[in-house]
Amino acid sequence: MHTVAIVDDDQDQAAALAQQVKMSSYAQDVDRIVLMAPNDLLANGLLGIDILFIDVLLGAGAATGIDLVDSLVPRGGSVQVIYVSGYLEYAPQAYRTEHTWFLAKPVELDSLNAALARAIENLSCLQRKSILVRARGSLVQLVPQDIMYVESERRRAHIHLSGREVVAYAKLSELECALPPQFIRCHKSFLVNMDYIAQLRARDVLLVTGDVLPVSQRCRKTLQDCFMRYVGRLV
Repeated sequence: MHTVAIVDDDQDQAAALAQQVKMSSYAQDVDRIVLMAPNDLLANGLLGIDILFIDVLLGAGAATGIDLVDSLVPRGGSVQVIYVSGYLEYAPQAYRTEHTWFLAKPVELDSLNAALARAIENLSCLQRKSILVRARGSLVQLVPQDIMYVESERRRAHIHLSGREVVAYAKLSELECALPPQFIRCHKSFLVNMDYIAQLRARDVLLVTGDVLPVSQRCRKTLQDCFMRYVGRLV
């Protein structure tokens, strides 16, 4: 199940698109739809979002949706960007950013279904895709499902797998972009794979292995919301 965010300066149009998503062929793959004003996206970022619908024109004097994606969405990341606009002359500009689809307004259900199909398939491929990290002069291929958590220490990332640890020369933000959506920050120095969480407590996370990871105040609410949605998907 995936979280969809719809960013538009016109909340009536955002609500109408949300209703279309609920009527689409892929409604069963969406467990949450969030309507956001552009300032909400700037304030809250992309944490917990899998599919982002964003209008191109966001009001007089405001940055365009393309500008926001260019500044906020990392290249090679997991967030699936779908532009929505009644001004098709902006479509060529969208190609300076990574995106999944460009929907024309008024949005037709067939086009919406095609965009969602591509986004969901891309997310599924990310779940299966291995990542390469540089460790002690070698390139090491890792399967995300085998990674329990990642701890950042200076310029190195300690990647903890079942029975072993790989120390890679990588930033935590780079790994966060490369790993699939079940990886989420519980602390500025930790990424955790929600598949391995046994208990989410007030100040820490207990993993099924017995490892305990800290939970920062800044990350607690988003982690709790994402974990509850993730567990709901698995039950």
